[in-house]
Formats: sequence, structure tokens, C-alpha cells
Amino acid sequence: MVLMRFTDFMISMPGLPLLIILAAVDLSKLGVPQTFINSGAAAYWRIILIVTLLGWTGVARLVRASTLVLTEREFVMSARAQGAGAWWILTRHILPNAVSPVIVATTLAMGRIMLTESGLSFLGVGIQPPMTSWGAMLTNAQDLMATAPELALYPGALIFISVLAINFLGDGLQAAFDPRSDPR
Repeated sequence: MVLMRFTDFMISMPGLPLLIILAAVDLSKLGVPQTFINSGAAAYWRIILIVTLLGWTGVARLVRASTLVLTEREFVMSARAQGAGAWWILTRHILPNAVSPVIVATTLAMGRIMLTESGLSFLGVGIQPPMTSWGAMLTNAQDLMATAPELALYPGALIFISVLAINFLGDGLQAAFDPRSDPR
């Protein structure tokens, strides 16, 4: 119950302002070596850390909801009636049936992560040049929109197509893993 209240607290935090603040933190003041900061890898690791710190809440709520639903299913009650222990029920019945929603949620989260990274890079607090990012490409293309609109069109279209493809993959995985789905 305490973990879910903490999860609710994290969900209630305003996402974009918190992302911007975390992405703009000066790493040298946190004791990170200057060689690592200048290497360019720091920007990638910062984005990974930020997305990890803020992105787990939806999956945590999904796992809890799936687990609560599964504990009331007939096969779990049957295992309990046959004398199976809590660990046996968890490893043999609940976790295998709760993993498919997590896989689907993970694929759908990939699209949100791509949009988050490109949004932060577009705002100038994400991946910095000379490293590449579609959001950074959109930022650099702003000044050239009148003369070369394709510089903004291609990265924007690739972000859109990639997120759409990942969402279709998530829908396909959901249909494949859902035992109640129509096989047609």
C-alpha cells in the first residue's frame, strides 16, 4: 500500500517541468567527472536515468492491477484450495499471467520515451550536438524552415512513423498475448 501511495505521488508530479529541471541539472556540481560530461555519453545516460526515474509508475500500477485481478481468478483459488503456498501460486500462476500486460506496456512506453527524448532535445536540454537526435535535428531546422523545410520534415516524420510503428507492435503483442482475444 505504501509503494502505491508513493507511485501515486510520482504520477501527480508535473511531468514536463520535472523532466526539464532534471535534464538541466549541472552534472559537474554533482561530482560527475568533467571527462565523462564532455564525452557526450553523459547526455544519453542522463536521459535514460530521467526516463527510468519517472517512467516506472504506469507499469507499477499495471502490475498491481493485474496481480489483484489474477488473485481472484478461479485457477488461483483452485491452487489455494489444493494447499499450494503463496510462493508457488506467485511463481506458477500469477507472474506468468501478469507478464504479458507488462510486455505490452513496455512496447507502448517505448513510443512515449522516444517522444520525451526528442521533446527534451528540441527544448535544448536533451542530447546535445555533436551527438544526434531527431529532436536536436528539429531544433537546428527551425532557422531554415523557409529555405529547407525538409530538414524539419524528415526528422518529424521519422519520429511520427517510429512511434506509430511501436504502438502497432504493442497492439499486436496485446492481441497475441490476450487469451480472450478472437483468433481471427
